[in-house]
Amino acid sequence: MAEQKKEGNTYETLKALYYSGKVKPSLHKILAALEEDPNNVDMVLLACEVLERAKDFDQLSSYADTVKKLAPKSPEGYYYKGIALQFVKGKEQEALKNFNEALEIDPDNLLCLKSKATTHLLLFKDFDLPIKFADKHRVKAETCLLKVIDLVENKEDATYLELYILAEVNMMVEQALNAKMAYLKAVNAYEEAEPENQNKNIYKDMVRAQKKCIKQLEKFTE
Repeated sequence: MAEQKKEGNTYETLKALYYSGKVKPSLHKILAALEEDPNNVDMVLLACEVLERAKDFDQLSSYADTVKKLAPKSPEGYYYKGIALQFVKGKEQEALKNFNEALEIDPDNLLCLKSKATTHLLLFKDFDLPIKFADKHRVKAETCLLKVIDLVENKEDATYLELYILAEVNMMVEQALNAKMAYLKAVNAYEEAEPENQNKNIYKDMVRAQKKCIKQLEKFTE
């Protein structure tokens, strides 16, 4: 029985469970597996991915610290730490510091660039921030977003996740038409991906985002 339980809690099995769209059941099993093997970096990273999805930022912050300790040269730990902090009032600068750490390791990390831009925009919209500082955050956000667009548009075989990020970034720069095309390409790329690489959670995000994009376009054509 113990061997069967252990076999059912392998990284690949739990990743497949999460990719199937079962967020809470997979998270419960992932955390249980980490109690037995807390230094399994792949499993900790999977926990971070699921915790981000579940918006459990307190636990995400803790597990991100674990990744930073176990794999200090990996950008993921810094990325997830930034995600855990970016919407906490007063922690935006710490979030940016972590995103910058990740980008020093992987300068073309699309998720980091997008999240860094999001954090800069949060600070730009902060009415307590002097205008000259707020505008600097606007410029930095724009630089990150334009870099994402350039990186993905110049890729010959972008993945569905990369195309989805491109679509989201186009929405952020208010290019709804370009976003719609990117969403369509993302869905097509998802359908062509190998089954084990199809994350249904992201697919659901893409479908919801497409609907928002269409509503945005309808405003321009009314």
